[in-house]
Amino acid sequence: MDLTLIILAGGKGERLKPLTQYVAKPAVSFADMRIIDISLSHAIKSHPKEIFVITQYLADTIENYIYAHYPIDPNAHYKLSILSPQEDPNGNLLFFKGTADAIRKNLDHLIRAKTKYTMILSGDQLFNMDLFKVKDLIEKLSTDLCICCHPVTREDAPRLGILKVNSSHFITEFHEKPQDTKVLDPLASLEGDRPFLASMGLYLFKTDALIHLLTTQKGDDFGKDLIPNLIPKGNVGGYIYEHYWEDIGTVKSYFDACLLLATGKSGLKFDDPHHPILVPPHFTAPAQFHSNKIDASMVCQGTKIGMGTTILSSLIGPKSWIGKNCHIEHSVVVGHQPCNTTKYETFSTKIHDGCQLKNVLVDAETILDEGVVLLNEKHLQTFEDPYIVLVDGIIVTKRFAHIPKNYRF
Repeated sequence: MDLTLIILAGGKGERLKPLTQYVAKPAVSFADMRIIDISLSHAIKSHPKEIFVITQYLADTIENYIYAHYPIDPNAHYKLSILSPQEDPNGNLLFFKGTADAIRKNLDHLIRAKTKYTMILSGDQLFNMDLFKVKDLIEKLSTDLCICCHPVTREDAPRLGILKVNSSHFITEFHEKPQDTKVLDPLASLEGDRPFLASMGLYLFKTDALIHLLTTQKGDDFGKDLIPNLIPKGNVGGYIYEHYWEDIGTVKSYFDACLLLATGKSGLKFDDPHHPILVPPHFTAPAQFHSNKIDASMVCQGTKIGMGTTILSSLIGPKSWIGKNCHIEHSVVVGHQPCNTTKYETFSTKIHDGCQLKNVLVDAETILDEGVVLLNEKHLQTFEDPYIVLVDGIIVTKRFAHIPKNYRF
């Protein structure tokens, strides 16, 4: 495809804390990969001329991962580059103020690429999509921009950009994060429990039109500033994608997405023959089990599980060490996820003998000593101490925490 592909990976991920306290949101682990691997897989499969990953917050956690797992290949059909904030002549960093500003400040790279189309993806979304179909639509409509959109519930609509698409596949209305019911209600356009169409933050531009937009129009953000001004002209296409899509914005959305994947209920299919998720190889030992009960769960490579341990409806991330006679249920163990190094230490996450976990998210590089019990026995709604924090009803261990023997919550 005559395409430049840009992955925006600079957001702070405030609502995903504490998981994003030490790593950027796109660099957060998801099973045996990172969230950004999903967007990179789709990018590579679309056969672009160039891929630019634009970073900002904790940029090194993304850069180290990409450089380690996506080595430069002179025979590849694409060139992969990472773009971070640069210094002005006075030595001040020119931080990106939003999605549009991030591309505007890197416009020279886009101009040099000289491709007909530019596609913009988010680095923190989970989806399976044939991006060639978006190109087919923009060519069919003979327009400068197509926005991908997805059906969402009324509950989710106020936190997203909501739009309406007519029968000719053109967008007729767009409102960024509508809070007023008088604005939101008329935007319902579909039957069922997902009546609203939300922008996925996935845009396909004709490159010349994108360059013109960013050089002639002010505004730092596509959804908030630029897109609303384009809709009244009546020539912005809307590609409706109805399959699995998850915007990882909160601890709960991340936790739920992990458990759906672990239990085989996720719409994200890594082995889809038409749209497989291609992730880089990880050279580590196979997982080891010893007289365990494991059901409706995913255990990633390099993990070692002691005798008598039960794991139910859970995701155990790579290179996790779990001792004997543990009970782990409806939980996510992030596993190995180094912050600022590509070195693979041995078992940076350890859960020692006799631990009991239910509805727990064990962040990377956490140690639970013998007999730790995390069950929220008092059914608290809010709680925090030096070891754990309760987020959306989920017990989240803090990265680098060493939870002492027989600790109970």
